[in-house]
Amino acid sequence: MYHVVSSRLELLGVQVPHHGPHCLRHACAGHLVSAGLSLKEVGDHLGHRSAYATRIYAKVDLVGLREVADFDLRGLA
Repeated sequence: MYHVVSSRLELLGVQVPHHGPHCLRHACAGHLVSAGLSLKEVGDHLGHRSAYATRIYAKVDLVGLREVADFDLRGLA
């Protein structure tokens, strides 16, 4: 499977750090996070048995993380 995916990505000129099938899983997870799915939903889609395996995708949604970090809590006290 690695050879099939790697050769196709190379032929298409796709620049990724790793050319194996695992990069397709990362791309899929990134799209799901960007679409607003929870990490639980992403993990279920990828077939992860625990949230621990899915945690790596939490850092993909930098825009969402910045929105949370910029939230003004002054009026909630």
